[in-house]
Amino acid sequence: MGLPLSASGLPAAEIAREAGRLAREIILPRYRDPARGVPIERVTKGAGNYVTETDLMCEEAVLGLLRREFPGHKLLAEETAGAVEEWDTGWLWVIDPLDGTGNFARGMPTFAFNIALCWNGRPVLGLTNHIVTGDEFIACEGGGLLVNGARATVSPDATLSESLTGFGLGYDCERAGSMLRMLAGLWPAMQMLQNIGSAALGLAYGASGRFELYVHHYLFPWDIAAGIIQVREAGGLILDRDGGPISLYSEGLVAGAPGPVREFLRMAGAYPWR
Repeated sequence: MGLPLSASGLPAAEIAREAGRLAREIILPRYRDPARGVPIERVTKGAGNYVTETDLMCEEAVLGLLRREFPGHKLLAEETAGAVEEWDTGWLWVIDPLDGTGNFARGMPTFAFNIALCWNGRPVLGLTNHIVTGDEFIACEGGGLLVNGARATVSPDATLSESLTGFGLGYDCERAGSMLRMLAGLWPAMQMLQNIGSAALGLAYGASGRFELYVHHYLFPWDIAAGIIQVREAGGLILDRDGGPISLYSEGLVAGAPGPVREFLRMAGAYPWR
């Protein structure tokens, strides 16, 4: 099925880009370095999980755009949109207004805006905007992955031993501990490990070859929807943490170049990290 046109006659991909531009216009001026004496106030939602006024402002603005342009579509957003009972029927926009809020609030430049459009639960359009650098990662079903307008793919012919591996721990301490023990058991099977604090960017990096591999153990639909289509359109492999098919319902994943993904899952099977 082709992507829908908006109420103003624009392609869905252009509306996603407009949402990314709108998010950057809201977030970037509010980004401050605490070293300059201007920390950003944040509210704790849970252990290590924060929200700021900027998250809420951005989400409100993007939801307003989507409601005007696609009034018949469902919306699933992290902070304010409320529950969507059926993720796998019809058109659904999935939005994370600011992925990496903890980094943003501390003046660290690794955070992103994330948006995806799904049809019957399958992501068919995904955009990630790195707010500080302006890098745009966008994929449409059948159209490949574009990074700043240029075609990008996963790392070719990569092996696990050559892999720069990104990982995330999420907000569940028990699961995070299991994952850390698993990674320690596998080390040094990988070249390097990095936790950049943004699953959206981790998946975009895995899709575009900046990471060979990205692994996360505790995620939500707004973290992964855009990355699913980005990795697939870049020629990569994305599976849930058990090695099965990925979906919006998956809580963990392994993604990136196919070789490292398969090697990692084979080796990680010896550890009770799931």
